Amino acid sequence: MGETDGAMSQADVSDEVRTLGEAAIAALNAEDLDAFKALMASDVQFTSMVAEAEGATFHGHEGIDQWWETVRGAFEEIEWELLDVRGRDDRVVAHLRLTGTLSGVPVEQTMWQAVKRRGGKMTWWAFFRTEREALEAAGLRE
Repeated sequence: MGETDGAMSQADVSDEVRTLGEAAIAALNAEDLDAFKALMASDVQFTSMVAEAEGATFHGHEGIDQWWETVRGAFEEIEWELLDVRGRDDRVVAHLRLTGTLSGVPVEQTMWQAVKRRGGKMTWWAFFRTEREALEAAGLRE
């Protein structure tokens, strides 16, 4: 990832966290919401850049369904890529790239996601335009 301006110096992350991130991306790309939900706590809360204009916070597995309807309603095609993931304990920051087609126009967006987890499942996440914002939200800035 890019310059972190005092952020975590340790880029290593446990195999468990990396595997969780890779499984989440694979489930989204396969449009397998059941597999995606299996990685989330039942009380997960999150925000989305796709629904940013509405200022929506999504809650629980029902929120995942609502979010996915918003994503699939906006994009004709969409693919997620995990570029990097790092963190410690129950806090993680992932660097992601989304590519897709929006109203017939190819779109590519790089973003950062702050994640909190509990018991091996994601409990909260939010997307950010900058790494610094994501690190601060995850409590990973030194």
